[in-house]
Amino acid sequence: MAQYLTYEQYQAWGGTLDESAFNLAEIKARSRIDAMTMGRVKAMAEVPEQVQAAMMEIIAVDGTFSASAQAFAPVAASFTTDGYSESYGSAESRTAAIEKQLTGSIETLLDGVTDDEGTPLLYAGVPTIGTPWIGGLIP
Repeated sequence: MAQYLTYEQYQAWGGTLDESAFNLAEIKARSRIDAMTMGRVKAMAEVPEQVQAAMMEIIAVDGTFSASAQAFAPVAASFTTDGYSESYGSAESRTAAIEKQLTGSIETLLDGVTDDEGTPLLYAGVPTIGTPWIGGLIP
């Protein structure tokens, strides 16, 4: 299966992972894009730039905030200095917040982007009769 973002494109856009780490991250990011777009990008002749930007976002967030990254560098939820106290938020709450923010960012990037047949990449339903759609109304 073809990559949605090549290593060369990734590097040109400022990516810092080595190639082997990138290849794994690209597979994970592509799977997320496919899940959100019902696999529509797979059938496209060319991958839109917005999809590539979303791939960059997923790879960056996954590398910074993934469960494995958090295990090695947890983020402090609170810290006090007078009497020293330090606490860390739960991984689940951080993960949920990050997932919500990442999904919103991807939706923003892909909003209005269509596949080769004119179907919005994020379309997840069946239009009803008389619904405004690309090219007019659904008969």
